[in-house]
Amino acid sequence: MDVKAMKKKFGWTALGMVGFIFAPIGLLFAGIPLVLWILLPDLIGAWDGSVLFLSIFGGVGTLFLILGLLFLSVDLRRRSRLRRAYEGGYFVEAEIRGIRAQDNVSVNHVHPYVLECAYTDPSGTVHVYRSQYLYQDVTPLLKSRTVPVYLDRYDDSVGFVDVDAVLPEIRVHG
Repeated sequence: MDVKAMKKKFGWTALGMVGFIFAPIGLLFAGIPLVLWILLPDLIGAWDGSVLFLSIFGGVGTLFLILGLLFLSVDLRRRSRLRRAYEGGYFVEAEIRGIRAQDNVSVNHVHPYVLECAYTDPSGTVHVYRSQYLYQDVTPLLKSRTVPVYLDRYDDSVGFVDVDAVLPEIRVHG
């Protein structure tokens, strides 16, 4: 089976997940004052602090909406660049330098691992690429000391490390 025929998942980062939370909350907080302003103009005019309250409420909602959309756009751009590198780029064989635990990230009190690999281009520049998070140490499972890295044709700083190509199929049960 062709390796490129398989559908790859490029994952969401914490920034994208925060964007998924901030954008709807911001839309809700920005929309409520507008709906109240349109549907209940007499009530708003009767209360002295209503305009200030609704302006602050709507302003905070707008800020949350803008931040959420910004976070989502950053993560969507990262995902699209990785997809473009994988689907339309070229690949190089990079030497696996090691698998390191990410101490700054904790998922269920366990630190995920990252496969770090390096590729030296014809001009002698060494490029280091890191894989997406791996939730177990896969060092004993590696089938090769090199891993394919798909590079974007327009920007070689974008590289998708295809860890699935050097690992056996892993199924977690239970």
